[in-house]
Amino acid sequence: MAALREIDHQQVDDILAAVETDGACIALNVLPGELCDGLLHDFQPHLDALPWGEDELGYRDDFYGASTKRLHGLFSKSTRMEAVLTNRLFLTLANRMFVDTGISRDIRLSNTELMVLNQDQDVQVFHTDAGSWHRVQHQEQNEILISANCALTDFTATNGATRVVPGSHRWEKDRTPREDEVCLAVMPRGSALIYAGNVIHSGGANREAEARVGLYLGYIVSWLRPIENQLVTNEPGDIFSLSDQARRLLDVSPGGFTVIA
Repeated sequence: MAALREIDHQQVDDILAAVETDGACIALNVLPGELCDGLLHDFQPHLDALPWGEDELGYRDDFYGASTKRLHGLFSKSTRMEAVLTNRLFLTLANRMFVDTGISRDIRLSNTELMVLNQDQDVQVFHTDAGSWHRVQHQEQNEILISANCALTDFTATNGATRVVPGSHRWEKDRTPREDEVCLAVMPRGSALIYAGNVIHSGGANREAEARVGLYLGYIVSWLRPIENQLVTNEPGDIFSLSDQARRLLDVSPGGFTVIA
């Protein structure tokens, strides 16, 4: 079975090189344990109020799973989200991939999502996240999205660790992975699966009694439309109370107008 490289979060050059060659890697020690605890504490009341197999936005089919819970509008659910949004590793990777290469003038957040996989949730269908912008996804030999799936609980081989196909970001469009090309993003709490938008992946199967909790953030080139409208999924006042840096990442400018994306 294929495997992902595990790299400490401070080794930014090595993480970037792994994303370029393999399409993905596991970054270690990204979120401190107390931040993971605090986020879980903040999200728990909202999870308790949500039935299994549902989400707040009404998007629900086999793709999302019958034994999952998914939260959005996370900036109104936890003030700790700003620290995750502005994480140095995430912003450095996105800027080096998109701004330093001249693909984009800036970076934006596409969306956040809390993804909870419960016992007996089966594997998700394989997909690519950049497929949300399929009209421009393969127009150039450049990525338009870099994703981080942060482990708020341990990701194990039996509790739903994400399935990833290393190298698939360079495949022909319709190629499907063989079983020996798939690996599991097994990683401890506080780590993050970092992967390019064109990498084939899916949620894993949870055979354990405890739920697996992952926090997703996707960073895009600034000229793409984000998937999530943060002023709709969150309370606008919560967004306007964020720092200038955070508001810029959420595409909320003081005058409400962006001249050049």
